Amino acid sequence: MEPVASAMSIDTHFHALPPAYIDALSAAGGDPSGYPTPEWSVEAALKSMALVGTSLGILSVSSPGVSIAGTGETARKLARTLNDDLAEYGSSSSSKGKIGFFGALPDFQDVSGTVAEIEYLYGEQKSCNGVTVFTSYGGKLLGDPQFAPIWAALQKHKALVFLHPSVLNVEPHLIGFGLPQPIVDYPLATTRAATDLVMTGTVRANPDIDIILSHAGGAVPFVGSRAINALGIVSVAQTANVTLLQAKEDFGRFYFDIALSTSSAQLDGLLDFANSDHILFGSDFPYAPQYGIEAVLLEYKKYVATNSRGAQVAPDVLRRNAVQLLNKHSQGQNYV
Repeated sequence: MEPVASAMSIDTHFHALPPAYIDALSAAGGDPSGYPTPEWSVEAALKSMALVGTSLGILSVSSPGVSIAGTGETARKLARTLNDDLAEYGSSSSSKGKIGFFGALPDFQDVSGTVAEIEYLYGEQKSCNGVTVFTSYGGKLLGDPQFAPIWAALQKHKALVFLHPSVLNVEPHLIGFGLPQPIVDYPLATTRAATDLVMTGTVRANPDIDIILSHAGGAVPFVGSRAINALGIVSVAQTANVTLLQAKEDFGRFYFDIALSTSSAQLDGLLDFANSDHILFGSDFPYAPQYGIEAVLLEYKKYVATNSRGAQVAPDVLRRNAVQLLNKHSQGQNYV
């Protein structure tokens, strides 16, 4: 396969809303996070890429994902439809070489259905760049033993996982009587899920899986060390499946996109916690409107130009990181 041109950014946090997903959201009464569902089309996605300066966008279906349709056959059919649609979006003449995708999976509570869809993506369709996984399913975090067969299937295929936050079951459901959960709660959901994956030994048990954390890992760069150091407490260490040193290593395996996370405090914190070769670009289109993406980009460019560590997250660095990660998990694609 001919290499895909990559002279500009690679966006690993780039959403799609296929018609079947819009229909499923409508049938369920809308997005349970309280966030308005944006309009989307392939043409609008390509236009945003041109404005941002993106050569490759990896599409994904955002939260609540296939779970909006439940855990039965209807949801399985929705996952298959979404994956076929996502593959088709990247194969048209206008988007070929510009669009990839993270496959959509059923709700993890449907273990057999999820494993079957992983086998379809990697054994039959063979075109995804990885899969989207949400931070919890049915009130269970991702390291729950019920989900072990799913992680085993992903490990078998050496999958790249895009970990996206989903609704937190907290009271009150919305802050300030109406602030949608993605604003504050989603970064916390990512923090909980990432920490759970480390503490349960799930990261360590699956050495060939790489995981991208959304939004600079939420609060992981700021509280990850608390979780690591807590393993020095005997009672905590007795319940965890990793040692303190192992937890430090496993937190270090995560990748981080910087979607909506480009303030000096966020980027400084991220660089304090993570290696710069594990940082990726993300826009969060179209949930982030174009004017919002452009404002975040200005903030990012200012950091690169004026901060003493800006060169560590310069556009060419983030692009190189994405190329290496995508090629590591390639199913035949070759990015340069």
